[in-house]
Amino acid sequence: MLPGDLAAQLGSSLREVEAGIARLRGAGFEIESRPGLGVRLLASPDRLIADDIHARLGTCELAREILVFEETSSTNDVAARLGREGHPGAVVFAERQTAGRGRFGRRWDSAAGAGLWFSVLLRRDWPPAHWLRLTTWAGVAVAAAIERVAPVRARIKWPNDVLAGGRKIAGILIESATDQAGGQFAVVGVGLNVNQADFPPELAGKAGSLRQFAGRALDRAEVAVAVLGELQARLPVSASCFEGLLADAARRSSVIGGWVRLACGNELVEGSAEGLDGEGNLLVRVADGSLRRMSAGEVTSQIQDSVPVE
Repeated sequence: MLPGDLAAQLGSSLREVEAGIARLRGAGFEIESRPGLGVRLLASPDRLIADDIHARLGTCELAREILVFEETSSTNDVAARLGREGHPGAVVFAERQTAGRGRFGRRWDSAAGAGLWFSVLLRRDWPPAHWLRLTTWAGVAVAAAIERVAPVRARIKWPNDVLAGGRKIAGILIESATDQAGGQFAVVGVGLNVNQADFPPELAGKAGSLRQFAGRALDRAEVAVAVLGELQARLPVSASCFEGLLADAARRSSVIGGWVRLACGNELVEGSAEGLDGEGNLLVRVADGSLRRMSAGEVTSQIQDSVPVE
């Protein structure tokens, strides 16, 4: 397209369009320019750019503001700070985290430029019980997004891991707090392995990446748009029709139907995982025949036949 035609389409001046093209080139976009023929985008840089994600995503309540850091301690920490200051909502990405963490304060390996490390600052006018649904909401959305961008079946290991081929692809960490005015907010942290070719020895065989299943490097911005789109699409359902999300979570579960051992604080619970209750808690049938409702815990071992995702 000729720069003059692009200016007319955008309602801008030719000088503004040319300045914008220069900025894009400076950001790493490869743009071809031919006299009389116009300009053409040839390639995008392998980096996350807020305006690029916005443009691909379109209107999205969750991503009303997108912040991208080259490096930060933890995107959850940044989003929580914004929440305490009364910020209405944002998505915080980092190319690299120096103190990324998962549940129980465990370190999350956040290789620079290899994955998606981001947090959503979320405010909703919900009753307290509905906030507990966020883990189910995020797990289903991340699993659905993974299947959109890679030829892989995504499973949910209750409560907050997403697996593919038995290996951990993504982890979710949800934290909540109140701001200075007493308003409640949640921070939904997502770590998603995208383009790692390998992992440190301690994670080899346990962790996986989308690249390993797709057989090629993926456009991380495209993956980010897929995840945010799935999160946005399912957010209203979390309040109005949670049963549908629960059914999806149960269908994708790597736990339900198998024998599990869970660590919950200092207690070990062992039994058959029979399903999810109305709020996403895991129902476990223990040795004495009673049904335990587990609202938190970690599955330390499991035995289950493979169940394909339809």
